[in-house]
Amino acid sequence: MDLFLLRHADALDSAPSDMERPLSEKGQLQAAKVARYLAKAPLKPVLILSSPALRTLETAQTLARALAVDILPCAWAQPGMHPEEAIDELKAFRGAGPVLLVGHQPDLGLLAARLLSYHYPERLPVSKASLMHLHLFSTEAAELNSFVPCKLM
Repeated sequence: MDLFLLRHADALDSAPSDMERPLSEKGQLQAAKVARYLAKAPLKPVLILSSPALRTLETAQTLARALAVDILPCAWAQPGMHPEEAIDELKAFRGAGPVLLVGHQPDLGLLAARLLSYHYPERLPVSKASLMHLHLFSTEAAELNSFVPCKLM
């Protein structure tokens, strides 16, 4: 299974709640940049999974429009996502083709570290609008195919 992990783009600091923080202007530009990058990539996601937080959904919507794919909001991907739960939930998408998960940090770093058997997960930072591409051999093993920060797209 090919799995793309994308940390949401830059968001405003103030909102009625953390889940309601929208993308900033910078974040909108970042999301558009990632969308253009993925649209040109030889391997594209066929489905986008997203945290239900507004900033992740807005990031996902920009990508979905550019790639002409659907978004599935996933409660399990909200801030505080546990790697083992994410791995269990991702099993349902095996065979669907490449899937992109838009989420949060440190959650995505912890998930990638777990899948890559990296022993220092706290040392795997994922900056905003950074994209990882993992190839999962099983729920226990993956290889990192790419890790691209937005500024290099």
